Amino acid sequence: MKEKYIRGIFRYVFEFYTAGLAGWLYEVSVMWIMFRKYENRGILHMPVVPIYAVGAFILLAVLRKKRNPLFLFVFASLLTTVFELGASYLLEFIFHQQFWTYRTWPLSILDRSCVISSAVFGGMAVIYFWVLRPISGWLSKKLPVWICGALSLIGITALAADLTISVSQLMKER
Repeated sequence: MKEKYIRGIFRYVFEFYTAGLAGWLYEVSVMWIMFRKYENRGILHMPVVPIYAVGAFILLAVLRKKRNPLFLFVFASLLTTVFELGASYLLEFIFHQQFWTYRTWPLSILDRSCVISSAVFGGMAVIYFWVLRPISGWLSKKLPVWICGALSLIGITALAADLTISVSQLMKER
């Protein structure tokens, strides 16, 4: 039972970092394409945007398993749009600043989401369920349990430290 628990935690940590890194790469790429400049995106110092990982986990909690890709794409596009809108208002309420805007994007939704980004999130959700989840499952079975445990502990500790530092810096800027 302990081994299954450790391997399960490893999967969540691996998927959190991978989804967050994919979000960071997407955000940095968009900034580069639109403005020809590098801009570190997200609130963390690590190249991870937690909202993408949280969005992936919300989808996992709601759907629980891999679905038809078209259904998954449409459902995820809608759900992540609602999540992005809610998260933008919540973060603005907590930190007194707006972290992103789609004001200049076509098909903007209240300047806080966009049909284009929603479609990207839908595509990312399909990749998450059809590619990332199977890879994390395979890795969690193939790696020795002590490596799964060590990597999970390192990942959780690094995330907690970065989140603590980043949030305290944001609170000072308020």
